[in-house]
Order: sequence, then structure tokens, then C-alpha cells
Amino acid sequence: MRASTQDFNLTVYQIVKAIPPRKVITCGHVAKLLGVPKQTRRVREAVNFISHTSPPVAWHRVVSTSGVISTHGPNSQQRLLEAEGVEVHTGIVGESRVTVDRWGWFPEIGVLELDMKMGVEEVLEWGA
Repeated sequence: MRASTQDFNLTVYQIVKAIPPRKVITCGHVAKLLGVPKQTRRVREAVNFISHTSPPVAWHRVVSTSGVISTHGPNSQQRLLEAEGVEVHTGIVGESRVTVDRWGWFPEIGVLELDMKMGVEEVLEWGA
């Protein structure tokens, strides 16, 4: 059974809130934590949605499975990661990326307590 979009986004939000400073997690690992390892693109879409919420969460700590990050906009992912002290380097084709082996945070499946049904207060708190 597929979780509703709201439940899915709220659970991704919980994971994003748990990422420690100076660490990153891949969309692929978030999908594994959610039990849907083939839905990496759906995780990226949820993170994009979450990046526009209030109060803001550290969405910039979620990177592509290969470590590639965004460099565009006033709050670019690169700028926010570098401000935390995460090193960003240029890949072989000019893309900005993070070395996931060094900066990655990969909690084991089942370690994080994720609640697919959050309280109404919390939904109203962060909804954009």
C-alpha cells in the first residue's frame, strides 16, 4: 500500500529534521529508510517541497545518490552546505558534489522512529 503524498512528505520531513549538522544523506538512503528503495525520485520531490516550508528545515543536507548538489538560487545547496563546513568539490564534468563517504549519515533501517501519522499541530506548524 502506497502512503499518501502528505504522509510520505511528513515522514521525509522527520528524516530531514534528524540529519545532524555537517552531515548529508542521499535520496536513495531516505527511500530505503522509508521502505521504498525504488522511489528515490519521489524523495527528491518531497525534499523540494520541504525546502519551501516554514519554519525551514535543513533540506540542503539531502543530496543525490551520487553526491551531486544544486548550485543555483540565493539559498543554493552548495552555499548552505559550505556554511556548515561541508566540503564541496567539482566533479569530472564540472558538477558540484559532496564526497558521500566522508560526509554521509546513514542510520540503519529501523533505528529512526518515524511516525507516518503526525499530529495535526505539527502538520499546521510546517505546512507551506
